[in-house]
Amino acid sequence: MRAVWCAEAAHRGYAHAAQALAIADCGEWIDPLLEREFPGIERIADGSHAEEYLTDAGKAAFGAESAQAKAFSEKCAGLLYASQAEQVIALLGEQSQRLGKPRQKDAAQHPRRIIATALGYIEKNKQHMDYARYRKNGWPIGSGNVEAGVKQFNKRVKGTEQFWSYPGAEAVLNLRALLLSQDGRWTAYWSRRPAYLKRPA
Repeated sequence: MRAVWCAEAAHRGYAHAAQALAIADCGEWIDPLLEREFPGIERIADGSHAEEYLTDAGKAAFGAESAQAKAFSEKCAGLLYASQAEQVIALLGEQSQRLGKPRQKDAAQHPRRIIATALGYIEKNKQHMDYARYRKNGWPIGSGNVEAGVKQFNKRVKGTEQFWSYPGAEAVLNLRALLLSQDGRWTAYWSRRPAYLKRPA
């Protein structure tokens, strides 16, 4: 599959683009891939994903239904979108210090662990959260369009009672890419397949 999307990037003029952006949720598998295949690309942390961490942190710090939780989360989100990630880190750090560091016995949904997770996420990815500059440049800060596109691929192979081998899934996804490209590739592909060529009368 790597050869396919590398070829697609080349086909779309990635090497000659004036500006290339990578928008993702900064997952542990995505970042190494981007660094390896597209070194130096401008990377943007999905704003909605970051905001989810802040919403969860507010609820963890002050209670899920409290007005204080909402006010805290909205303040942090406002600062983050103004490219003030360091201030967000300071606010999360205050709550982490107030509640204490996570303990080994704490479950995943314990307030201490939730706040520590949010703090770690912002600290790790703050260099990809310069949202004020991104918006000033007219760049998107959300990966919704990308995720919606991925779902168009996934729904072909994630149906109930479907089981795939790696080669089979890759073949079907390649065909799915042809179909969804909307630039004539689907028709061109089948027109070159020997089994589907029209025989002369």
